[in-house]
Amino acid sequence: MENRELDDFNQELIEEVKEYASEHSENTESAFTSVFLSYLADFGESKTADAEVSYCMKESEKFKVNAYAFSEYFQSLTLIVSCYEKNGKIEKLNKSETAKICRQASKFYKLCCSSMSVLDEMEESSNEYMLYEFIKENKDKIENLYVVLLTNKLINSDLPEDAMINKTTVKYDVWDIERLVQAVYQRKEAEKLVIRFKNKYKYRLKLIKIPQESDVYDCYVGYISGECLAEIYRDEGQRLIEKNVRSFLQATGKVNKGIRDTLRSNPAMFMAYNNGISTIAEKVVIDENESTNDFILIKELVGWQIVNGGQTTASIYAAFQNKVDLSNVNVQMKLTVIKADEQMDTVISNISRYANSQNKITMSDFSANDDFHIKLEQLSRRVFIPVEKGKPSQRWFYERARGQYSVEVNRQLTAASKRKYKEQNPKNKCISKTVAAKCAMCWLRHPDIVSKGLETNFIRYSEMIQSGEIQEPDEKFYCNLIAQVILFQKCDKIVDAQNFGGYKAQLNYYTIALLSEYYGDRVDFSYIWQHQNISPEISQLIENLCYKVWNHFMNPNTNNAKGVNVTQWCKKEDCWIMLKERFQNDSI
Repeated sequence: MENRELDDFNQELIEEVKEYASEHSENTESAFTSVFLSYLADFGESKTADAEVSYCMKESEKFKVNAYAFSEYFQSLTLIVSCYEKNGKIEKLNKSETAKICRQASKFYKLCCSSMSVLDEMEESSNEYMLYEFIKENKDKIENLYVVLLTNKLINSDLPEDAMINKTTVKYDVWDIERLVQAVYQRKEAEKLVIRFKNKYKYRLKLIKIPQESDVYDCYVGYISGECLAEIYRDEGQRLIEKNVRSFLQATGKVNKGIRDTLRSNPAMFMAYNNGISTIAEKVVIDENESTNDFILIKELVGWQIVNGGQTTASIYAAFQNKVDLSNVNVQMKLTVIKADEQMDTVISNISRYANSQNKITMSDFSANDDFHIKLEQLSRRVFIPVEKGKPSQRWFYERARGQYSVEVNRQLTAASKRKYKEQNPKNKCISKTVAAKCAMCWLRHPDIVSKGLETNFIRYSEMIQSGEIQEPDEKFYCNLIAQVILFQKCDKIVDAQNFGGYKAQLNYYTIALLSEYYGDRVDFSYIWQHQNISPEISQLIENLCYKVWNHFMNPNTNNAKGVNVTQWCKKEDCWIMLKERFQNDSI
């Protein structure tokens, strides 16, 4: 990758971190962690999905954690540690420095597992103690610990070796500035996914071609080994399932547990019990020399996507990660090779809708290429912000794919053209689709879902789009959406000014939801859009409501919630139901 691309992107990233830190009153490293994680959420990085930013550090004990993510389904905990350089120069981390930073996070986990831990002596309201309590409560469910280093420095490919802490496997990963930029630009270029079964995986994928003639598609059926499928998912990750929902990554339903149990205890029966996967491809490369009239040997698939069977794939990969023997596991596979490009999206959508799904999740395309987000992007490029006098000159920038703004800025050839582009599209008016979904879902009164994290919230938002609960975007819808973003941003500043000392994100979510539930008719989105601000009346109302929410958080007063971590309680619908009951009864 060219140094200029890295330098330009890094400068944009530093500016974004500065603005985020200022707007959210966070320290610089926490702001960097939040911004970096928002990129990973858009890339579909499963290990960091729905991570909670929680700065934990004690120099004397040599531990540091910047964020964490827990997956009960994958029986994994991810501890994220950040190394941020704000001076603009891209520096390098050598092998020993990288290992030292990574082990700060694994040291924290080791302390959590100790019978006599220094963490017991920490202030109970501190981030360190709350994360310690959370890990201690869930440590019996953790089989894998992932330590992920986020940095805007450059590292070599050397990472610490996998290790063991008690019975937990510790694995290390790094996202440096080069890997981040590569992910942004690869997405921009929409590089086609090519799976080389024969040359890379040394796997003979033999399928039967269905004997029918169609100008739209060819269809093949057969099976793929569980080991090969797991290896492909390991290498390609979310790119393999961009046309499928991501919710299976966090699923804990009976079906998923059934798949997992079968893989562990009775793998030979997996084929009988499982419905398999439905896949599509744009092109198939056949080994003519080894194919017969009965069986086709496939060397490569171009644009291969799993459109149904995501939880099957995730379950097999989870078993693979946990060293379950997959030698007797095979998966039924249907392959549809779509020959008519213009019908690609329609065919994929119908396959997802009609395929025999294994749970009740609505299958749909939640990628950045969904029509809903394309329309919002188009609206943001042509709808200008109103001004009292003269010609409007600024727009909001709807970031359909994370990093789009930086890519567009860096496409400008001269410093003057970059400056002009930023004047027309200010960085503080760049809004990612996941953040827009967060603001919208708060107004739609789902604060518990928003509290679960950007990715889970975006999945639910997308399901509502698919089901028709959220209308197709037009100009009015777009302006109202931006008004909801402005409302959320103003709420954030008001809540911050009260100095509650914690749970600011959750206070924002529940305050906006409470405002929508009981005072929605007082909020005029057209006023907010025209003035790019909220009225003094709404500002005062938000201030009053956030105190109600704070009192609710500090006094669970229920057998189900008493003594629980407030951050975790906010993720439960009971928290929202109880807040409404208390508000109606004027008991908070």
